[in-house]
Order: sequence, then C-alpha cells, then structure tokens
Amino acid sequence: MIDVVQLRVYRFDPGTVFEGGLVGAFERMKLGLDTKLLDAVFVTHDPETGGLAAVDLASGVAGGTFASMLDFRLDAGRRQAITERTLAEHRGGVPRPLIEAIAATLEAGSAILAVLHTRGAPTALDEAVARAQGRLVANDPTDAQALAHAGPQLLAAVGSAAG
Repeated sequence: MIDVVQLRVYRFDPGTVFEGGLVGAFERMKLGLDTKLLDAVFVTHDPETGGLAAVDLASGVAGGTFASMLDFRLDAGRRQAITERTLAEHRGGVPRPLIEAIAATLEAGSAILAVLHTRGAPTALDEAVARAQGRLVANDPTDAQALAHAGPQLLAAVGSAAG
C-alpha cells in the first residue's frame, strides 16, 4: 500500500514565540510515532532586521538529530550560518528560489512552516503549532515526495494565506 502524502502549511504572525515545541514535534514525526515526516522548511523574516532566515529538513538534521534546528532557534549567529547552508544548493534541500518566493509573502516577524508527511494527522506538530499561536493554512494531498517537487502547490498555499 502506498502512503498518501500530505502537504501541510502553517503560518505564524509577528510576535510569535517559539519555545522548542516544533523541534520536539519533528523528532516525534521522524521517529514515525504518529506520522512519518518526509520534508519540512521553516521560513521567517527576522523581526529586527527583516532579513530572511530559513532552515529545511536537509540542512537542519545533523547526524540524524535536529541539533541544527535547535541551534537555528536559539543562536542568532548559528541561525545565519544555517540559513546560508539552507539557501545553498544541497542534496535533498528546498531550492533557494522557492524559499525566497515563500519569504516574499511574509512581513517582518512572521513565518511559514511547510511539512510533507504520510500516515494520519501529525498530532504532536498540530499541538506545538497551536501552543505557538500558529494556524494551519493548507492541508492538501500531493504527489510530491519532497518540497522541492511541490513548489507550485506550496506557493499557492502560502499565497492564499498571506496577510
């Protein structure tokens, strides 16, 4: 049986405080406890500088753990390095033009999280998003196995959620 792949897109308004719940939810998804995580990207505009910051699953996972995602959240210096690595061409990564197109829909301080998963609803992720005052803006089936291949569908979801 082939698992149905879902594209879920979440939006966070300016002023959102991320306290680590998303990273914990990713860990659970990676373990396949309630759903299987295939790909993810988090894109934001720094509230102070308006600069782009981004991390995708391919650049956020080091040695099979989410250490880079924790660094991204907690350390501004590492956040810049991780963003540069995310925007560089790397195996399995979300292409820079797609990340920049997502960023173009964001105001300073807001963020988008896009996730591809299989098997049921990602309960832990939905709960973490709710705790961070985020909201689900798209939950659609897709044929894509990676966000790099879901570009038009992802941009349509992000664009419809803008503002």
